[in-house]
Amino acid sequence: MNNHKSNLLLTLTLLVAGVMFFPLISSCTKNGNINPTEAKIEYQVINLSYDALPLNLYVKLLKQNTSVFRYPTPSGYFGLTTIDTPFQIRSAATGSVVNLLKIDSTNLSRETKYSLFITGSRAQNTLSYIFLVDTSTVPRVGRGKIRFVNASPRVNGGADGLVLTANETEAFKQQKFNTASDYIELPAGIYDFKIKPFGSPTQTLEEIENTTIQDGRLYTIYAYGRPSFTDSTAFGAAILTNR
Repeated sequence: MNNHKSNLLLTLTLLVAGVMFFPLISSCTKNGNINPTEAKIEYQVINLSYDALPLNLYVKLLKQNTSVFRYPTPSGYFGLTTIDTPFQIRSAATGSVVNLLKIDSTNLSRETKYSLFITGSRAQNTLSYIFLVDTSTVPRVGRGKIRFVNASPRVNGGADGLVLTANETEAFKQQKFNTASDYIELPAGIYDFKIKPFGSPTQTLEEIENTTIQDGRLYTIYAYGRPSFTDSTAFGAAILTNR
């Protein structure tokens, strides 16, 4: 009788534990992260490889984007249907699906935005990426934040980096190729941003004029392309609003 009661109690305990544990399993993926739909995870891809041609993002072998990622247009934020590995950037060429990059995105957080910059050259076998978390501490009242991404591989041979000025004041001194800065604060207001080669303060490669930095907002300024070219791969720059 006692054995029967013990077995019954053990069975009930296991059933209760299973009921409590099942929702945790169903809301998580294999890598331990929360379901992206429930967690409101947002992702964007900026294809800054001038010769990779249109690209797609696949997660767990499922395409995540409805429109291909074309150079150099940002996709805007979109939700992911899964965050299981692998994350892959694939060629969007019809009839020739090629895995170009494997992305390390195994630790994503709730209610967080992410940006993936595709960089380098497919022809030169230098394809790479910059993966950024688009969050930061809240800036002080009356200030916004900016950061700088250098995805331009051909500035002074690609070695010396870029300078970014805000209303003629140096904001980032020497941003190397394929790197991103931390966010810095600026007083809210209107800015002319200029991008220059490091060591050539009188040469302006690109200017982003009359840009409003709003109180409490986060922005990413990024450079791409080749300064010595005048075709569709020429040097350019743009700004994203992250928050």
